Amino acid sequence: MTAVAEAIKKVATGPHLSKDLTLDESRAAMQAILAGEVDPVQAAVLLIALRMKRETDDENLGMLQAMQAVTAQENLSMDDVMILSDPFNGFGRHCPVAAFLPAVLAACGLPTVSQGVYEMGPKFGVTHAQVLSAAGRHVSLSASQISAQLKSPECGWAYSDQAQLTPGLFALQTLRKLIIKRPSLATLEKLLMPVKARRTHLLIGFVHKAYPPVLDFLARAAGYDSAFIVRGLEGGVVPTLRETSMNYLLQDGTLHDMPIDPADFGINQATRGVVANANQADAKQTAELGLAALAGDSGVTRDVLILGGAMALLQTGKQASPQHAADQIRAVLDDGSATAHFQQAT
Repeated sequence: MTAVAEAIKKVATGPHLSKDLTLDESRAAMQAILAGEVDPVQAAVLLIALRMKRETDDENLGMLQAMQAVTAQENLSMDDVMILSDPFNGFGRHCPVAAFLPAVLAACGLPTVSQGVYEMGPKFGVTHAQVLSAAGRHVSLSASQISAQLKSPECGWAYSDQAQLTPGLFALQTLRKLIIKRPSLATLEKLLMPVKARRTHLLIGFVHKAYPPVLDFLARAAGYDSAFIVRGLEGGVVPTLRETSMNYLLQDGTLHDMPIDPADFGINQATRGVVANANQADAKQTAELGLAALAGDSGVTRDVLILGGAMALLQTGKQASPQHAADQIRAVLDDGSATAHFQQAT
């Protein structure tokens, strides 16, 4: 009997008889799915049954290890790199201007890569890839091209697309659309590590309160040196601009509560974030707003970049206070550095 069939027998036997998979069982089942060796019906049954049972830490980690094993990873000879993971299925009501954060952080001396896909169900929202494409950047880079851009002092940022770096996982798109509900893959793919430096940092969002302990465990197990687990808009990496939010910072091996008050960063906004026209996110509108903010325009988009960027500088120890971190972000927006770094990417 195959690894997936054995796994289904354990996890899909009802609310009282279902059993948890071991880490090895979970990893073996996901390896077979990613290799295209499993009937799609069986793969769907396993993913749905795991979700209904609720995945254990070992089950999540086994699947993540299988996914990382088929992800092209570049080892970078640099001190720090930031991996930014907004929801792969995109945004519906807010413009995902965090697509421009990697260029802003690169201008501050923190090489940064965002990762995602061009389109993902069941939400099919606006993604970083769509925004960056609308802004004239290429979004189908190879692992070596990503590495080259991150190593370049003039550039220092890149976008990593799942179709290029984890094609076995990307091949499950149609299956995931048919499943309708989000499987655990939607969480795990955000923890993949396409690049690794001496210190590798993760900026990741969540919505539901049950997720911070899960993300904390997985970030540690995946080898991240720090992780900012952000209660962001639509699960993104930037919290509300309007009020204090409760977030979590994994640093020095310990998870800390990390409330973020926008006022501490010199931000005073009546809105939570960049609300899209007619509450329907649009890649072209987002690209225009992002490029204008990089060029120094004031407003909500600028403040999103200031808050998100300053949080990353605090996470990585580049700055010691919210105000100093925010001031550094404002400086690279005002002096043209952020725009220059953005334009250096292919």
